[in-house]
Amino acid sequence: MIRAVLFDVGDTLILGHPRFWLLPLLEARGLIHKADLSRLPQAMREAYAHYAEHHMQATDEARALAFWRGFHWEVMNGIGLGRYAEEVADYLSQNWQSPEVWPLVPGAKEVLAELRARGFRLGVVSNWDWTLPGVLRAVGLAGFFDYIGVSALEGVAKPDPRFFHIVLEALAVAPWEAIHIGDSEDDLEGAKAAGVKPILFDPYRQNPQAVGELAWVVAYLDGHHS
Repeated sequence: MIRAVLFDVGDTLILGHPRFWLLPLLEARGLIHKADLSRLPQAMREAYAHYAEHHMQATDEARALAFWRGFHWEVMNGIGLGRYAEEVADYLSQNWQSPEVWPLVPGAKEVLAELRARGFRLGVVSNWDWTLPGVLRAVGLAGFFDYIGVSALEGVAKPDPRFFHIVLEALAVAPWEAIHIGDSEDDLEGAKAAGVKPILFDPYRQNPQAVGELAWVVAYLDGHHS
């Protein structure tokens, strides 16, 4: 019997694509037409790759905000807006607890509330830095979770199954009593290695092998999924 549901955060509960958080900011500042958006995919890939490689070092507020500032500076420079990089990176770092910076995946609050109401234990297993608990509080999701596992704070990251075991132990559930929702290979590999059933999620619905709506999770647990 499933007793717990584990969630990744980036592109599972919070949308990471820049069209949802960066482009509106550039539009508001009159910078969108000065950007070379053809370079945006490469700039984001490089910034996220750097994040994945170094985020474990961001274990306190000062390091984490400096890290995010560098992330945003790299993206701005990558799309030809280097002269505005300091301004935008400073704004995003100073407003890191603003919900506008972290757009939610549609249905995130509703699905978490429903799962909580049905008595499921809920946990986060996310490769993120020190800021994650504050980010989840800012967007109104933190209160749904019994445990928020943050790689930089736990000292271990996906796909290492030890990360899942830490969260499972905190939730007091066995691996076979949990499912994990996430968008990456690290989610799939880590969950499988930990003995947890993984469910691949894609909020942009570009992967035909992935679930595209969080509401599917509720239906799955009801036993009505196809």
